Amino acid sequence: MDAAKQITKLHKRIAKHFAEWVAMPYVIENFKDDPKNVYQAFLDGGKRRSVLSTTTDELQTWHFAQYAHAVYNEGRYPLDELALAARYAHAYVKFEEAFADAGMRGMVLPYAAANSLCLNMLAGWRAESATVCDSVLRGLDTTLLGLRHNPEHAAGELFRHFWFLLHLYCDARNLPLDTSLYSYPPDMSPYVAVLADWRTTDLNKVTGFVNAMADFHLSEARFTRTDEIDEFDTPGRMLFPYEILAYLRLREWSGLANPEQFDHPLMKHPMARMPSPVPLPQPETPLLDSVIEKFKLEFPGSFEP
Repeated sequence: MDAAKQITKLHKRIAKHFAEWVAMPYVIENFKDDPKNVYQAFLDGGKRRSVLSTTTDELQTWHFAQYAHAVYNEGRYPLDELALAARYAHAYVKFEEAFADAGMRGMVLPYAAANSLCLNMLAGWRAESATVCDSVLRGLDTTLLGLRHNPEHAAGELFRHFWFLLHLYCDARNLPLDTSLYSYPPDMSPYVAVLADWRTTDLNKVTGFVNAMADFHLSEARFTRTDEIDEFDTPGRMLFPYEILAYLRLREWSGLANPEQFDHPLMKHPMARMPSPVPLPQPETPLLDSVIEKFKLEFPGSFEP
């Protein structure tokens, strides 16, 4: 695989995608403007609570797209947009968790759970990252993720990077994770080698781990047909090595040094830039904050650590 050539080809197509997407009137209405109207309607008593998670996910998508568009097409790094994406991603998981716990079939797909965890880690928000991880762990056994062994699906086999991040974060916090209970990938390469020695102080070994993960990321980064699934098959994930950046951030939080730079072409891409300095300032989201406070009255115990 010629990584540099693949990245150049993908970059051009993804940059075009984001430039067009953020300018579409339909997108602006449905992902930027209407969600705020939905929040206000809920506060006014005129909107069903069941739409809150979808609305929040739309806002997360909008703000991340703003960040990606700026990186791909303008050479800017609007970390305020990345912080907003992380804030809404966190709330999305919490809304769905509350629905799952209430028997209302709340659900988050594994890649979305991984994305929420990584965005909060990249923002440098330790407390929020921990609460997402805790929600995901509990959700393995509820409809939130529903990955307990059953004969009807193999959802847990699809996203190795989801399990990698969960293993990594649980190990860092000394939390138990018995994967024998769940639908689980039959092959966890290249992550299995990283997990075995992620705390290494050998920076050459860290570089090797990153190179192997970057190769895997690119091998799973392609535009798929509707009946196909790859780990990183959407424009927002293809050249955004968020799982690798999260690994580096967790090492950072553990007091471990990381290499100052990497030679792998994916890690030289603008989307591989580590947000800094962190923690990013918490964005002001007064409407979301009000929605959460009202929601907590209806779902006591939700949005708690």
